Amino acid sequence: MTTAPPDRETLWQEAFDLLIRRQNAPDNPVTLRLIAEWRGRSPVHDGIWREALELHALTGRAVGAAGRIPQPPARRIGRRAVLAGGVAMAAGVAGLALVPRLTAGTRTDVAAIRRIDLPGGGQATIGPLTAVTLTAAPGADLRDGLACFEPAGAAPFTVTAGGLTLRSVAGPARFDLAVEGAISVVSVGAGRVQIGGAGAALACAAGDRLVIDGGTGTATRGRLAPGQFAAWRMGRLVVEGEPVAAVLARIARWYDGRIVLLDDDLGAMPISGVYTATHPEAAARAVIRPYGGRLRRIGPWAMVIDRA
Repeated sequence: MTTAPPDRETLWQEAFDLLIRRQNAPDNPVTLRLIAEWRGRSPVHDGIWREALELHALTGRAVGAAGRIPQPPARRIGRRAVLAGGVAMAAGVAGLALVPRLTAGTRTDVAAIRRIDLPGGGQATIGPLTAVTLTAAPGADLRDGLACFEPAGAAPFTVTAGGLTLRSVAGPARFDLAVEGAISVVSVGAGRVQIGGAGAALACAAGDRLVIDGGTGTATRGRLAPGQFAAWRMGRLVVEGEPVAAVLARIARWYDGRIVLLDDDLGAMPISGVYTATHPEAAARAVIRPYGGRLRRIGPWAMVIDRA
């Protein structure tokens, strides 16, 4: 009887555990011997060790003080993070990012899109790595991610998300909301929506698009072209004047790994365009290309972005 070799995810976890031990005691002979023995088990072990070292070298400036090594999180609970300015893929950061998805009534996985019935009638489409709790108001709480709401009937439908409150008025409405950190993007396909919590009361009608920066309190209004409303449901991201970091975070919802952004200035640059989220690496390269961004793949687990 033969024993199946461990999968790559298990090997990566073992490699990072050894890296943590070495970082905490770099001259410990027992740790150094364990590392040598582990690397010698097979060419796969040695290759993963080299990839882990490369990832640590690229992000290590941010983990030194915290004493943590970036590591790939567990499958099925959101293997995705865009971390700007050298903030590394530390387990603590990943754990905090999981809280909304673990407590929400409806949650989705990487690249998954799901339709749910709404209280009072109608449906919502929930995007990848998104957490939504339905309320009896009727309404919903979007904890994180992408959601398109299509409530039926004349009763107002209220959505809270990212410090905002969206409320449909004057009959049925179709509206889309994307929340990536401090950036919220509201699009209206039909009807009218009132928005509170953005520093001033705002209103959007069919065809309107609003980019709200919760960090600066600014709101930028635009118009949707035909076919652009909630295009992410077909795997297309329509972006207008959003920060690179927020767009990469949205792309990462289709990527079964991590995107690490090591340049604050690059992350703050505005970008516009249409990107194919179902091909995350190509989309990420297209987003950073106008600003001289560089993308490096670290095994199957990460894309690391900076500027040459």
